[in-house]
Amino acid sequence: MPLFISIITSFPTVIFTVLLSVAVLYWLVSLSGLVDSDVVEGDVGEGGSLALGGLLATLGLHGVPLPLVITLLALTGWLFSYFAMLLLGTHLTPGLLLWVFNSVVLILGFVVATIVTSFLIRPLRPLFRPAQHLPIEQRLTGKQCTVRSAEVTKEKGRADAHIDGDHLILQVRSDSALVRGERAIIIQYLLTEDAYWVVSEKDFEAGLAD
Repeated sequence: MPLFISIITSFPTVIFTVLLSVAVLYWLVSLSGLVDSDVVEGDVGEGGSLALGGLLATLGLHGVPLPLVITLLALTGWLFSYFAMLLLGTHLTPGLLLWVFNSVVLILGFVVATIVTSFLIRPLRPLFRPAQHLPIEQRLTGKQCTVRSAEVTKEKGRADAHIDGDHLILQVRSDSALVRGERAIIIQYLLTEDAYWVVSEKDFEAGLAD
């Protein structure tokens, strides 16, 4: 028991111990109903959240709630780090070699945790992402996009959009002229033109405020 406590409270395992403890605390509080557990991965917001969604998709960690991803990362990283220290680290004498070994274990812990977690969540995605079965046109409705072309009019225009970590270039149309770099909200899909009707983000927010 003293060896177990020593390992889980020492570098590098202590980092995973803290992450795992926070994850367990989150689930306990979530089960109590005090917080909203309906938190999904990177596509829940704008800006940094889109970047997070892209990173998670690249690592194969998308499609399930973010707390679940963090929990699995912390658990698998903790197990790898604990047994690496138990089987090898305890046989090393304190010094430079042990410090290098600990650093390598920490890095490998995150790498192994990422790989294992990406495999574990694959069969879970259908349980959390029923919307993924919706046509892309419906899933884009209400999403933000950024004007890519010089302008957007009723006849022409293009915009960049992100969904599930993917970058899409869309044909868009708008009542009011939009310029490059301006943000807009996708309102509906125009089947006959294979394009999307958009309104400027400012007009959209003003409409919600009215």
